Amino acid sequence: MGIVVLAAVAAFIDWWAVATDRRSVELVAKPLTMAILVVVAATVGDPAGDVRRWLVVGAVCGLIGDIALLGDGESAFMGGLAAFAVGHLAYVVAAIASEFDPWWAVPGIAFVVALLGVRFLTRTLPGAIEHGGRVLGAAVLFYAVVISAMVVTAWATTSWIAAVGAMLFAVSDWVLGHRRFVGPLPGGRLAIMVPYHVGQALLIIGIGLA
Repeated sequence: MGIVVLAAVAAFIDWWAVATDRRSVELVAKPLTMAILVVVAATVGDPAGDVRRWLVVGAVCGLIGDIALLGDGESAFMGGLAAFAVGHLAYVVAAIASEFDPWWAVPGIAFVVALLGVRFLTRTLPGAIEHGGRVLGAAVLFYAVVISAMVVTAWATTSWIAAVGAMLFAVSDWVLGHRRFVGPLPGGRLAIMVPYHVGQALLIIGIGLA
């Protein structure tokens, strides 16, 4: 699993760059981390062919989303949102194509309900509508539905690794949405990047090994 260690090193460099506001380093380390995780998706475990393909698609979409979000402005944000939404759907398909037990989805459903109930429906979604109108609000709501499906199906793989990864990924997106449409949260941008990278890695590894 040397490639996983390499991804961890790249992620730590990115976190350091974010924490110390070294933008030039972040521009390299952020996409590099996800590029290495694409390789992890292509090589981890011995899943069925369909599972492998969708894992790679999900990771590639994450890379595209990361690159988009390195830009500024609404178009960059919407591009990143679209890429990550497709990536989440790819992970949903990968989870469904692997070992799948619907009863395991129950904790995932409970987590999603709790997460959406913590300011998302009352603060983040109204903030998105105020920021960009109903079109942006609908896009953010659709994204929330997609990532909820990702969390629920990750739990249903019966892999604790995938389940924890999916929840961390969802928390990262929750923090990102709150910071953009409501206001700052403790931890700054590190509160987005750390659970994002750890979540992506655990989700990919968990489904790949399920």
